[in-house]
Amino acid sequence: MLSKLLPTPTDHPQEQISSLRRNLRYHLLDGSFYVLGMSVVSVQTIIPVFIKELGGSPLSISSVQVLWTLGANIPSAFVAFYLQRRIFFKPTMVGWGFIHRAMLLVCGAAAFFIVGKVSSAFAVPFFLLLIFLVAVFGSLSGLPWFQVYTKTVPIKLRGRLMGMRQLLGSAAGIIGGSIVSVILASIYFPLNFSFLFITAFFITMTSFYFLLHISEEPSINTREHEKSVNIIAEAKRIIRSDSNFRYFLFADACAVMSIAVASFYSVFAIEKFDLPASYAGTFTAIVMTTNVVANIVLGIIADTYGHKVNLLLLAFCSAAAALLAVFSINILMYGLVFIFLACALQVQVISRLSFIAELCKENERPLYIGITNTLTAPTMLIGLLFGWSVPKIGYDSVFIMTAILAVSSFFILYKFVEEPRRRKN
Repeated sequence: MLSKLLPTPTDHPQEQISSLRRNLRYHLLDGSFYVLGMSVVSVQTIIPVFIKELGGSPLSISSVQVLWTLGANIPSAFVAFYLQRRIFFKPTMVGWGFIHRAMLLVCGAAAFFIVGKVSSAFAVPFFLLLIFLVAVFGSLSGLPWFQVYTKTVPIKLRGRLMGMRQLLGSAAGIIGGSIVSVILASIYFPLNFSFLFITAFFITMTSFYFLLHISEEPSINTREHEKSVNIIAEAKRIIRSDSNFRYFLFADACAVMSIAVASFYSVFAIEKFDLPASYAGTFTAIVMTTNVVANIVLGIIADTYGHKVNLLLLAFCSAAAALLAVFSINILMYGLVFIFLACALQVQVISRLSFIAELCKENERPLYIGITNTLTAPTMLIGLLFGWSVPKIGYDSVFIMTAILAVSSFFILYKFVEEPRRRKN
């Protein structure tokens, strides 16, 4: 079955086919369990409600997505520079990957032992710090993981495999979202959220088991004898010389800013329609259900037409989610917000880094990805401005500004960014 969905490319070396098939299987299982585990403590639907239940303000709630994005991206350029002279990336991926997952256990223990015993003035920033650290350690393992992924998966299969990983994890997450709703409704606070964090830890550790079994061949190190290069100077050189990458950075920054309000959607729905906190599980189930369909379609689009088409869809879906949040008149209509949000987030997973990988040579890939993440991630700080603005101008105005940013990203991508595959042809 897997060989039909992910057929071995005809030009793949015969002696490497067995290793390829084994790696594809482990990549699929690793990703599926990881997606399922992280959906239990979704940054978009679960964590914002947790912060609200702790007594967090709109500014604190908006900080969830901001801190997560910053933590997941800021370290990238420095990790990229470290990886440039490496021929093996798996050891770095495994070490930081374990710490990343262990932080979920720390969050669960903290929710059990600390919440209720300290004031919200301490608990809210403390948990925001923990969430930030989960993202940071995820970033430290994420870039070496992506290097292993691109080394072990042929270009024609990357989008499809990424989509299948998300699909299987999301399919399981549909049931998981329903279970989350039951847990939040039936177990008292904060034990319910503590249980969710610990559950996420054990599920993601299952993914870690499969991660350990991925085999990696050494990279060809073309910079082994070069002198150390200043990372700032290297970034300036790339940005000045590659206009296509430069325009992509502007479009990516607008797209990242348009997702800065993701933390608001579940909280706004609960306030707007006077819903119980357990609805966060329902929102998660909607996101997971959407992912099942979206990942099939988005993976095929990426492999067939290129990742630029998907990035255009990201901008469109982000704008649609923001506008629907404003104009929804009932909770049924508001459910479409999470459908479009899910599509936008899945495009980021499937196509954002994959698009960058096709913009450059293999030996420059870590630096290109590091530059992108480090330069565009700080634009997420606009989310703090949105959080500060909500009490003054309301959620609706913030969502309208988000839609404008998404439309700007669409325009720049469509008008100025060229599909890398077309340039190579």
